[in-house]
Amino acid sequence: MKHEESSEKLNNCWQFLQCDEKDCPAFGRVNVPCWEVTGHRCGDRVFGRVEEKLIQCCFKCEFFKQIKERLKGRRWADITLLETMEDALIRSSKYSTKVEDLYMEVIRRSKLMNLLGEVSKIIARLDKEEDIILAILTIITARQGLGFNRAFVFLRGSEFNLIRGRYALGPSSHDEANNIWKILEKDDTASLEKLVSKGQKLHYLRNSPLTTITTRLALPVNDPDSVIVKAMQEVRFVKRGDLVSESDRNVANALGLEDFCICPIATVEDSLGFLIVDNIFTGKEISAEDAHLLEMVVSHATTSLRAAQLKESLKRNVDSLKATYRKLKANEERMVKAERLAISGELTSSVLHEIKNPLVAIGGFARQLIDSRNVTGPDREKLEIIMNESLRLERYLETLQSEVGQLSLERIDLNQVLENNCNLIRGDLVEKNITLQKSFAPDLPRCEIDVVKIHEVFINIIQNSIEAVDGGGIIRIQTSLDTDRVRIEIYDNGKGISQDNISRIFTPFFTTKEQGSGLGLAFAHRIIKDHGGNITVTSSEGEGTTFVITLPVSREMSAV
Repeated sequence: MKHEESSEKLNNCWQFLQCDEKDCPAFGRVNVPCWEVTGHRCGDRVFGRVEEKLIQCCFKCEFFKQIKERLKGRRWADITLLETMEDALIRSSKYSTKVEDLYMEVIRRSKLMNLLGEVSKIIARLDKEEDIILAILTIITARQGLGFNRAFVFLRGSEFNLIRGRYALGPSSHDEANNIWKILEKDDTASLEKLVSKGQKLHYLRNSPLTTITTRLALPVNDPDSVIVKAMQEVRFVKRGDLVSESDRNVANALGLEDFCICPIATVEDSLGFLIVDNIFTGKEISAEDAHLLEMVVSHATTSLRAAQLKESLKRNVDSLKATYRKLKANEERMVKAERLAISGELTSSVLHEIKNPLVAIGGFARQLIDSRNVTGPDREKLEIIMNESLRLERYLETLQSEVGQLSLERIDLNQVLENNCNLIRGDLVEKNITLQKSFAPDLPRCEIDVVKIHEVFINIIQNSIEAVDGGGIIRIQTSLDTDRVRIEIYDNGKGISQDNISRIFTPFFTTKEQGSGLGLAFAHRIIKDHGGNITVTSSEGEGTTFVITLPVSREMSAV
């Protein structure tokens, strides 16, 4: 009887251990091993696997050990089986732990690959430095990414001896951090791609208070005591107390850095800068695993960042070269123009005498025929025209030898000058069956002009109109007074001038005629300008052309 009581005590853990936890499944059970009925539980402890409970709790329990002692020597098979099971469970647990570790490593690597895949997807569509850095900083600080509180980017610029703060992302105070987290809690399903896109639209980097502070900071690259600059070569964990360089301390003070991690931004060929992250608001310690993930993300995006920098630099250089080319082209055109004008001046000087001598002879013979009174009627009128035109051309040739701006001014009736021009082209009008319409304002005040040069302007424009008008066309010449200026309008309904050419017709040597010199309208423009006047042209292809000339009544008025 005593033996049975002893056996019963040995078979009941709750009696042997004097346990009063009545909610335990083994409590009150008789002749049933407790490890079979408690599942994953052992007292107030709960294990992930039954094997863990057996190894960490049951095999170390005094009650279990008493059972082993009771069986020893009496039930050889049972005790052997029990010990074998114990050894097998221990070995199984070790293998299970390794499998679990491998499983967790697979999960970690899978998450990393997914994150890097998303990084690649986001950055692949970006081609600007600012957008790529915004993407990197968003991934680093977003809860869906690495989840750091703040991130700061320092990059090399045109000054190779300095590395300057460029961008930053994150809250600038605890209050701002709390507000951001509250907003994020309401929309925790937003993807990284969506967050990056939103940041681009709102210009987070440009408008960030942290960016404003960061852009004021710079570090000398060659500072041997700078812990921060040394991080351009490798990832570093830094505490404020580790900083001895004055420039490092200035950066830490300005950004409020305490415990932080620095990650290089570099390719195989180039060191672009570095990135600083911290968890100043949550106080979470940055682990080696966190730093490894940071390094992987930054390294993954650096090649695209460098490509964007090179692309933007190339674009700036191309734009600069285009601007330089345009300047060179303009200078070349001015040089060619000056050269042509110089050649024109030389030609004018060389042929003046060749033209003037026969012209004087023609005029002299015409005067002799008129003086003889043997010629009468229409022939005499023609001789008078020949004589007057010869005289005018002689005077005009003389003006070519004078300075361009030198004028021989007289008070002349412009209506009469135009009338004389009309008489000269009468034969051409009849030949092409062109109707000439004249509308001269009466009582037009006399203008102070160089009559020879103004005559050349009018005749040049009228001749161009005759050439532009087909048979049966119209040329209309009008004069009017506009305040203190005389307005002359010469219109024809000819073929017109194209919009590509209309802005160039006053350019020296520009012509659309096979036999044209390209100097007539250029000289006309210069002569009108020398008189203090203005000349404009409007035209539509197939509808006609209108030249409008305005001249001051006197030189004093043109100077006002």
